[in-house]
Amino acid sequence: MCAAIVCRATRSCLCRAERATRRACSVTNTEHLVETIGRHRLAGRAALLAGDLDTAFDELWTARQLEPDLDRLGATARAGLPADFELETDLAPLARALASRQHPRAADAWRRVLEDRPARSVQAEAAEWLARETLSTGDRRRALRILHAASALGHGTDSATFHAAYRQAGIDPPGAFSLYLAASRVDPGSARALDLRDPLSGLAWSDQDGRWWAREGQSGSAEASDHQAEALGRARDLAKSSRDQGWLLLAEGDHLAGPLGVRALGRNVRAGCTEAAEEDTFVRIRLAYEGAIDRLPDVAWPWYRLAELLAWAGFAEHAENHLAQAERRSLGGREAERSARPVLRALVKAGLGSGPDGLPTAARPFPAEPFGQQLGWRLRFR
Repeated sequence: MCAAIVCRATRSCLCRAERATRRACSVTNTEHLVETIGRHRLAGRAALLAGDLDTAFDELWTARQLEPDLDRLGATARAGLPADFELETDLAPLARALASRQHPRAADAWRRVLEDRPARSVQAEAAEWLARETLSTGDRRRALRILHAASALGHGTDSATFHAAYRQAGIDPPGAFSLYLAASRVDPGSARALDLRDPLSGLAWSDQDGRWWAREGQSGSAEASDHQAEALGRARDLAKSSRDQGWLLLAEGDHLAGPLGVRALGRNVRAGCTEAAEEDTFVRIRLAYEGAIDRLPDVAWPWYRLAELLAWAGFAEHAENHLAQAERRSLGGREAERSARPVLRALVKAGLGSGPDGLPTAARPFPAEPFGQQLGWRLRFR
């Protein structure tokens, strides 16, 4: 009995001693790592001030690559870090210095900065520089992809410039605009089944690397891109005329509504149980469809969409009026008139509660492609 008690006490003492030893080693490792990182940082910053960009690049990136090791030392070790120690180094000044000198390593620096997901303003700055650098190599399609990314980050390029760049890259701008609108309505699963490919990269769109700055074959944590949001953003960059804006607004409303349409959202609005985010979505969808109606006076699609939204939300009188307007307008071709109009009409009737029992089982129809203004409507506005 006494021997067992002594044995347990001995093991407990050994465990405490082992934990204390590990803790001391962890603190020692942390101190050594902080000292090493600090030494590389000081050397890199001194080289940057002296204009020795190659040394600055090597030293600062060595410091940055060592920083993740701090996370693997545990919370106890990290608690011993100096109060003013930075867990992440802002390397944008190094990339700017390299870019201003047209240094060969500037592109690599901007790409490494982007891997750290800096502020949007820094991402946009990097995108503009990488687009110019890629364009100088003659890779126009890759440069266009980066220009679209810069536009999404807030550094927009006018649509005329995009149209000219697409023609120089051998791509028809109206055809690309139509493709982007269609792609924004295709979910990732359907995109894989259809083998939907990005016209600017030639890769399967829903599974391609979302890091637009990465070179082909570059190692790293690749992430799938949101091809629907990306396609909508590209279409926004290519929208040149008021009519293009109308088709874009229709696609934006459809994207906000999702693949099943506005059924669930409208029911919540009617029941008065919406959250603030749902109310905001409802308003944005309605404004998108109303904007499309203003810019596409001869097209039935936005009228049907708005009638469906208002019908499910309980605005029956307005929905009936919009449905009557939609019936007088074109859907863009005989195939759409034959197959899409009955489904669009049934969706509105289902929201009004005056349709057949159950919901339409056919897939929610979308316009095949933008079409021009009908002759009768053109004559009406003269």
